[in-house]
Amino acid sequence: MAPLKIKIVYNNIKELLKLCNTPTTIISPYPFFAIAIFLISRNNFNYNGVNFLLIGIAVTLLSNFASNLWNHCNDLKEDVAQGKKTILTEEPHFQKIAIIIAIFLYITSILVVYRVSLDVERPILRYFLLWALATWCYSDNFIFKKLTGFRLKEHYLGELLTYGIAWPMFTLSTWLIYSDITSTCIIILAAFLLFSISGLLLKDLKDISGDRKAGLKTLGVVFSPSKLIKYSCYLMLIYYFIILTAITINIFNMGILIMAIPLYYFLKNTFIHMYRKKWTLDVGDLNALKSLGYSAYASVFFLGISTFFKF
Repeated sequence: MAPLKIKIVYNNIKELLKLCNTPTTIISPYPFFAIAIFLISRNNFNYNGVNFLLIGIAVTLLSNFASNLWNHCNDLKEDVAQGKKTILTEEPHFQKIAIIIAIFLYITSILVVYRVSLDVERPILRYFLLWALATWCYSDNFIFKKLTGFRLKEHYLGELLTYGIAWPMFTLSTWLIYSDITSTCIIILAAFLLFSISGLLLKDLKDISGDRKAGLKTLGVVFSPSKLIKYSCYLMLIYYFIILTAITINIFNMGILIMAIPLYYFLKNTFIHMYRKKWTLDVGDLNALKSLGYSAYASVFFLGISTFFKF
C-alpha cells in the first residue's frame, strides 16, 4: 500500500509541476531569461556572481510557477468546458490544494526578493510586488472579479494593461538582483515589453472559439487572426531593431550582432512568408508561427551569449 501511495503523490507532484511550467516560456522550465539578463547586466561572466545568478533563476522560476499555477486554478471552469486534461480538471477537489501551493509560491518568492533587496541594497521588492499584484489580479476569479465584476484576462484591455505592467516590473526586478539601473537596463526593459506584447497577441489564437462562446472580449475574439499576426511580427521586428541599433549609442558591444542570426530566421520563415500572403492565415502557416516562436526563444539565448563575443 505504501509504494502505491508514494506513486500517487509522485504523480500528483509531477502533474502540478507540469501546470507550473505551462505555458512554456523563456522564463521556465528553462531559465533562458534569468541567465540572459544576468549576462547582459554584468556584460561578462565571472564566477563571483554565480550566487546571484542562482538567486535570479530561483526567483524567476518560483514566481513564474506561482503565477502559472494561480492562473490554472482560476481557469478550472473554462478548462473543463474546453475539455482540457489536467490534474485540476480530472480531480477538481485538488483545486484547493493547488491554490494553497500557488499562494505559498507567491509568498516564498516575495520573501526571497525581500531578503535579496536588503542584501544588495536595491529597491527590488517594490517592483516585484507590482508584478505580483498585476499577475494575481489578472487571473483572479475569486476576489478581484467579485469586487469589480470583471476579470482582467477576459478583456483585451485588461490583457494589455497587465502585460504592460507585469513584464517591465518582472524584467526590472530580475535586473536589480544582478545590477543597478543603467541605460542598458532601460533598453532591455523596452525590448522585452515589445517581446511580451508580441507573444500576447498570439496567445489567444488557439482559444478563439471557446472565448467567443464564453462571451469574452480577448484579443483573439476582438481582432482578426491576420491583424494579430501582423502586429505581433512588427513588434518583434521593432524588438530586434531596438537591441541591434543600441550599438550606435554604445549600449552593447559589437558582439550583439550575433542577434542577426535569429532575426534572419524570423524574417525568412515568418515575416516575409506572412507579408507575401498579406497576413492571411490558413492551416499551412503553422510552421511559420512555430518559426516565430523558435526565433523568439533563440533571440533570448543569443542575447545572453552575445557578451562572450567582444570584437
